Amino acid sequence: MEKVKIENLQELDKFTKQFASMLKGDEVILLEGDLGAGKTTFTKFLLKHLGVEEDVTSPTFTVMNEYEGKDFNIYHIDMYRLEKFDLSDILGKGLVIVEWPKENVDYDKVYKIKIEVLDNDVRLFILEGAKTP
Repeated sequence: MEKVKIENLQELDKFTKQFASMLKGDEVILLEGDLGAGKTTFTKFLLKHLGVEEDVTSPTFTVMNEYEGKDFNIYHIDMYRLEKFDLSDILGKGLVIVEWPKENVDYDKVYKIKIEVLDNDVRLFILEGAKTP
């Protein structure tokens, strides 16, 4: 388990740039954290570094947004209002990012990231299954 303290958006930008450089496009990222912790903000910065040029928005009402990155597709899923979501059709076809995961994903390339709010702009990122960038 790795812990990274992020104190501002510039640090988040640097962190997500390094994290993006490790991704091959066949991983699953499970994002946990309270409402307003920064799950979607993390995703916006990460996707920017993966070559997504369009506006990245929360998939709260659409359940899943699909983006085309420079090297692979990205599926951004919000399970806040769902009990289950079958990922089998998209696993291995691109990067899968799940906000509010309800269960563990049976897949060999899963990164779990929990975001804790420490202060107004300060977050603690707790990573499992991945090396800290």
